[in-house]
Amino acid sequence: MLRSMTTFSRKEAEGPDWNLALELKSVNSRYFDLHLRSPREFSPIEDRIRRFLKERFVRGRMDLFIQYESFEETPASFQPKIGLAKGYLEAVEKLGEAVQIPAHLKMGELLMLLKDAVSAREERMDAETLWKRIERPLEELVESALEMALKEGKATEDDIRRRLKRIEELAARIEARARDSLREQQQKMRERIISRLDDLPFDEQRLIQEAAILADRLDINEELVRLESHISQFYKYLETEDLIGRKLDFLLQEIFREVNTITSKSADSTISHLVVEIKSEVEKIREQLQNIV
Repeated sequence: MLRSMTTFSRKEAEGPDWNLALELKSVNSRYFDLHLRSPREFSPIEDRIRRFLKERFVRGRMDLFIQYESFEETPASFQPKIGLAKGYLEAVEKLGEAVQIPAHLKMGELLMLLKDAVSAREERMDAETLWKRIERPLEELVESALEMALKEGKATEDDIRRRLKRIEELAARIEARARDSLREQQQKMRERIISRLDDLPFDEQRLIQEAAILADRLDINEELVRLESHISQFYKYLETEDLIGRKLDFLLQEIFREVNTITSKSADSTISHLVVEIKSEVEKIREQLQNIV
């Protein structure tokens, strides 16, 4: 079954004193390309999140938005800047001596005047705790996104199968027309030769040889057989569970090559028109495959 690269999913989760919202969007791309927007505290597990998604999606341009809000009291550590405080006090004392004003500061006054004398640093939540909070919601987000991608892929597969069926029908008409066209071309060649010779004798064996050469030059049976084989292989790929977007794209190139060869070998206008219709169907399938993993 085909899987689309276009998908969307949203998931929310919450705990006693925190809540989390995840949103995932994906569109087609040749490679896996994740754009992650998350709060600062998720930096330690960003690589883990990327690996988690890459293992499940392989290809596609993805945007993952993470919103996180915590109501927990965050512990903090405080460190005194002793050198800074000493320098400030010495400067205050010198200033007092210069203007003859006693300079005595209490600790509270010092901290009010010199807030930078003590630095505060919030303790970050450890990475494992954060991962435990996001792991299950992230799994559910991915499951929902993959479910939507499979539905999109099924619709695409149904459309591709209809177009392959149409190509088979057109190829059958080309095969039928090719037999009639060859007889017509050989008859025209015979009439041209006889008309130019008038009443002069001509070599019937040579005419047979020329007819055989013409038949070989206009023969598109090999191309039609290979076209049928490629289409059959295409159907087999559609039955597999593998990620086959690139395989199908390569096989479609081979189908297009056979159709082009038929065009170059045939001088029949009816066949040319049928080939144009096949090319149109091939191009529409190619557009569909751009969005398949």
